This record gives sequence, structure tokens and C-alpha cells, in this order.
Amino acid sequence: MPATAKSASSIDRLYENPSLDTRLIGGDKLIVEKDRRYFLSLGAAGSEAQFPFNRDDVSALDALAIIGGVNDSRADPEGILILREYPASAVSAGVRGPRRTRVVFTLDLTSSDGLFSARNFHIQSGDLVLATETPLSDTRTILGIVGSVFGLVNTAGNL
Repeated sequence: MPATAKSASSIDRLYENPSLDTRLIGGDKLIVEKDRRYFLSLGAAGSEAQFPFNRDDVSALDALAIIGGVNDSRADPEGILILREYPASAVSAGVRGPRRTRVVFTLDLTSSDGLFSARNFHIQSGDLVLATETPLSDTRTILGIVGSVFGLVNTAGNL
């Protein structure tokens, strides 16, 4: 009876690392599946949507590029959040592994350290990339409302 081995790898990864190539023998099964991994983007992101992984490893910086960056007038580059849920079985009180099932990672893209961190932070399937709103966005909205109210008052006064 042949041994059962389960391995998943993309074709690109096999081309880059020929040592992963495996010789098939009679009775082996080869299953080709679509990559179902995805991440989400919300907030002041360039696009709010669900995005499929376009490579084996997607960094936070890659994810930001995939979503079209962040909205220059609305986003706070100091507050890019990655929201991740871990299964309860992954939670541990020790040094390795998450301490909670729900974890929020914060990236600050205004510093070189933050940019390096974003490049080295790996997005996992199901992660949410949230571009927080800058406080100036709220101020602009309030000023716009106040300005339109004064515009209406001036228009009514001219009647």
C-alpha cells in the first residue's frame, strides 16, 4: 500500500525551488485547486473589497499595493491596522503563539522602521487590512457642513 503524503505548493514555488519537485508513481493522485486565500480591505483604503492572494506570500506592503494604496486625503498613514483571528487551538500563554484569538497589529508608514515592518509582515488568509481615518478628515467634513450651512444662510439672505 503506497504511503499517503499531503503537500500543497504553487507552481511558481515549484519552479523557484526545484528541490520541492516530486516524482509521481502509480497510484499517486495529483489535485490542482484554485487558491482560495483572500484578505479584506476597509476604511480609507484605495479600495474596499475582498482580494485574492496573487502570490504565495503577501506582505502588508504588498497588500497595500494590491488594494491601490490608501486615500491620501482621508487615511492616517500612522494607523494601518491588520485585524487577525486565530483559532482557539493556536492561543497559548507562552512566548510562542498569540495570547488571544483576536489580535490587532498596527503599522506606521511614516517611518522607515514602519515601512520595513510592513514589508516583513505576512498577511494571512482572512486578515482585514484597515486604513484608519485621519482626524483631519472629520474636521474637513464638519467644516464642509458648516460652510454649506453658511452658504444657505447667505443665499436666503440675498432673496
